[in-house]
Amino acid sequence: MNPRRLLAVIVLAMLSLSACDKDSSVHGFDFNFENLTDKPINVKIYKTQTDYDNGTNVYLSGKMQVRGYYTIPVDQLVNGETYYVDWYSDDLLYTNWYWSNITLRTTFKSSDNDYEYLVNTVQYPDPSRTIWMNGLGTQTTWVAKDAYHLSGSTYSSVWSSLTSAQQNVQVILNKDFSAHLLLQNASSQTIDSVLSYRPNYDDVNNVSVITLLDQEQDTVGTITSNFAPATSSFNGDDSTALINIRNIGYYKIVR
Repeated sequence: MNPRRLLAVIVLAMLSLSACDKDSSVHGFDFNFENLTDKPINVKIYKTQTDYDNGTNVYLSGKMQVRGYYTIPVDQLVNGETYYVDWYSDDLLYTNWYWSNITLRTTFKSSDNDYEYLVNTVQYPDPSRTIWMNGLGTQTTWVAKDAYHLSGSTYSSVWSSLTSAQQNVQVILNKDFSAHLLLQNASSQTIDSVLSYRPNYDDVNNVSVITLLDQEQDTVGTITSNFAPATSSFNGDDSTALINIRNIGYYKIVR
């Protein structure tokens, strides 16, 4: 073979190998987040479940444009270790903070067989995180400010007829979907019920509804967002909600 031609073949082969190495680095050895949504997506990565729940010690973070990527070099991840992911759009309508949806991953392990994380939404744009976590918070406290008797679809205040102990109602919601329902008995002693909760967005009525569950997974009550007591409707501010506590009644609670 002509020496010049041989040299050209060698150069082309080397360039081809270089291109293959570069492609395998982006899509094989590095870990890639791919944004399949129609909005830019923020990504935060934590090393522990506790840090994820509390929003502390962010290990890595980045942002993906629409149909874009966020790539983590392989040397920043320990093979086989579990990492915890929090992703969300700027308006928080797309997020993986969602109750028990197996298609929305909150963890990943970097390995030879798992090197890509697809960010996609499978539900309607959902404001639940903005409402119940007040954005990117990790806990909210809701305090009773009124109580009601329900007749038909009309809520009539009975607040003034309640004792101070009956008026003292609080709900604490945590990012990890645990909750505390704080009530007072006749002796003004606080009763703390440790619960879990499931938020669910009702896109028809444009409200988010929480189901409160006890340790046996029985329903203790429900909380409906955007309660507007003046009109007995649910088109009000997202910092006001209506809680219906089993065997107790209805309260307006405010964040």
